[in-house]
Amino acid sequence: MATLKFKSQAALEFLVTYAWAFLGIMVAIGALYYYGIFSFSKFLPQECVFPSQFECTAFSFVGSPVNQVRLKLVNNLGEEINVVGYSITNGAVTPLSCTNPSLINGWLAGVERDFTFTNCANGGFVAKERAEAKITINYCAPATPGCPQHTVTGKITAVVNPP
Repeated sequence: MATLKFKSQAALEFLVTYAWAFLGIMVAIGALYYYGIFSFSKFLPQECVFPSQFECTAFSFVGSPVNQVRLKLVNNLGEEINVVGYSITNGAVTPLSCTNPSLINGWLAGVERDFTFTNCANGGFVAKERAEAKITINYCAPATPGCPQHTVTGKITAVVNPP
């Protein structure tokens, strides 16, 4: 009976030693996670993606107190267009909402234009955090009879910069 006691004591000591090692590893991983080492979103690229009709050449999110979404687009349609509407949102529970820029009449082909959505609120729009915006542009080509409307949707993913 005494040999069984020593064997079980040795097995228990063996398991406890590994339990302490496992606990130490878990504490180290928790500390690394707490300090943002495992925050992979900061390693993802910032991007502005629009269909081929519009080329996104520059973009930024500017945080409080300015709260703006800025982007530069080039008209690649090959003809003059009139922008008749915008919308901006994202997939947050309380979606991003901004004041739209003024509408554009006579945007010539190949010309770059600045767009600034102001007074942005909600939608995870927090300084130094990654945010996403889905921008929809409605336009028509005045050279086309009746000027039928077309819709283009783009997406910006970037970090909200302090002003």
